[in-house]
Amino acid sequence: MMKKLLSIFVCFMTGIMLAGCSPKVSSIQVSDDVDFKLVDVLQVDNKQVNTVFYYFLASIENNSDKVYHMSNLVYQLSAPSKDGYKSINPIDQFKTMITNDVNPGMSTYIYGYIGVPKTSDQNIGLYVQAKDAFIPFDSVKIRTIQDDKIQNSEEKKFTVYSDQYYEFEVDAQNLEYKYENGKSRIEGLKIIYKNKTDSRLVIPFLSPVCTIDGFKLDSLKDADKLKSMSQEDISKQDFSQNGMGAKTEQFKCETLGYQVFYLNPDQELPANIIFEADGVIPDFSSKKKDGITISINSPAFGYRQVMKVKY
Repeated sequence: MMKKLLSIFVCFMTGIMLAGCSPKVSSIQVSDDVDFKLVDVLQVDNKQVNTVFYYFLASIENNSDKVYHMSNLVYQLSAPSKDGYKSINPIDQFKTMITNDVNPGMSTYIYGYIGVPKTSDQNIGLYVQAKDAFIPFDSVKIRTIQDDKIQNSEEKKFTVYSDQYYEFEVDAQNLEYKYENGKSRIEGLKIIYKNKTDSRLVIPFLSPVCTIDGFKLDSLKDADKLKSMSQEDISKQDFSQNGMGAKTEQFKCETLGYQVFYLNPDQELPANIIFEADGVIPDFSSKKKDGITISINSPAFGYRQVMKVKY
């Protein structure tokens, strides 16, 4: 009799537990035959600054016979609360849509990341208010990167990170400064992203920034003449005043070609980085020739690489 009662009790408790645990969904229908689906999530644990970053890749799959306009997709990075879903006050946040419209039978991707203090609620996901539907990040397998596995190096070519999923490599062996038609241009930096898996993976792209300590041509005498000079000729100009070196300023270059949002299965993608500064030149008369600086950063990784460009 006791065994029978115990069996009934176990079945009763199991039923309660199953009823109280609603299944986590990884996709929802945002319009007729249009699905919003979570594809991949990466967690980066940065112990140095006590933060956690989540990178996510989601898709819109249009199986309808009409164009789906991405402006109709309004979602928030949110977390469940007793009153529904609460917005998050992040350390850093970014999200973007790859395309604006999705034709019938086609799909597109949504990319983003959010950084939160390690002590905060990390039950984060994508909330679509119009459908009162929530896709938690842990509805898919969350892969992890630990910041203590990130490599910093003074070498021109080295591997920043490698595991069973990814490999990220920086190649700065061919850095070169060029001046033409009044524009400074730095070429030759390459960041190589590798996907070692047979799945589509979200990428925590590295962000390179370049600054030039030098002069704005428009502030110099004979600016139009300087802009038409060759690199060899302008490098011989004397910008000193009354025997004193002209005062330089720091200018930030425009960075082109660096954002990689995801990789297809077994894909290796070299991102060729170009920096441009229109109407700006370095101080060619400087003895150190160290006026051009490139920094490669990742707030999630806590990674920063600094290198100088010869000119």
